[in-house]
Amino acid sequence: MASKNGSNGTLMNLLKQLGLNQYESRIYSSLLSLGTLTAGELAEVSNVPRSRVYDVLTSLEKKGFAIVQVGRPIKYVGVPVENAVSTLKSTFEEDFTKKLDYVSKLEKELNSALSAHLETRKKAPEFSEDFVGVLKGKNNLYNHIKHLISNSNSRILKITNQEGLANLEKHCKFAFEKAKKKGVKSQILANAHDLKVAGKLTSLAQVRSHKGINGRVLIKDSEEVVLVTNDDDSGIWIKSPYLAVALEKLFDHAWEKGKPLVE
Repeated sequence: MASKNGSNGTLMNLLKQLGLNQYESRIYSSLLSLGTLTAGELAEVSNVPRSRVYDVLTSLEKKGFAIVQVGRPIKYVGVPVENAVSTLKSTFEEDFTKKLDYVSKLEKELNSALSAHLETRKKAPEFSEDFVGVLKGKNNLYNHIKHLISNSNSRILKITNQEGLANLEKHCKFAFEKAKKKGVKSQILANAHDLKVAGKLTSLAQVRSHKGINGRVLIKDSEEVVLVTNDDDSGIWIKSPYLAVALEKLFDHAWEKGKPLVE
């Protein structure tokens, strides 16, 4: 009995992750396990209040999890999981595309409005030569790192560790690919015991191992620096040619002591 309750709890949790609420999950699982049922029968077997059954069934129909079987009495059948999830995926993809188009449209309108606004000010705002900003959140951090790599013109240097190397391969390989096509020289120095996690990066950048180096740092074009925290969840962006050049010299010294990746 405990096993049955456990499997039922797992099913309810998975359906919840798909976006179904408690009543929807109960009715959908009842339809899948018992087959075609009337609204009254569903109220009895699913423990969903009879006054709510029709609303829940209507919601499941709209989401693609249930179908009305025309006849007397009216019955309902559960859509197979593969079909329901396929419909759900299509809905998510369509929704995502609409949101992406909307954001792209907003970006164009924002740039247009900003240009008009700056025209009235006669001068566009610029970062001073030395600028320090905080990058909060892993997504914001890696989006900024990808932006710097993609827009590099000469050289990208990266100091990282085992976990950071894996994250770099996961989030930034396409940015490194774009940089390589522009002729940018990318070098990655990692305090890592397994450089295999570098994956595709090995064909896009020079990768070396250095067990004595610590920290996570990105240096772009002798101009900008990103210092990444140990939890890989935030960072500090510094625009300072003086600091960038100083760190480049330290990087070059450590690079000479690094061990090239052995294929």
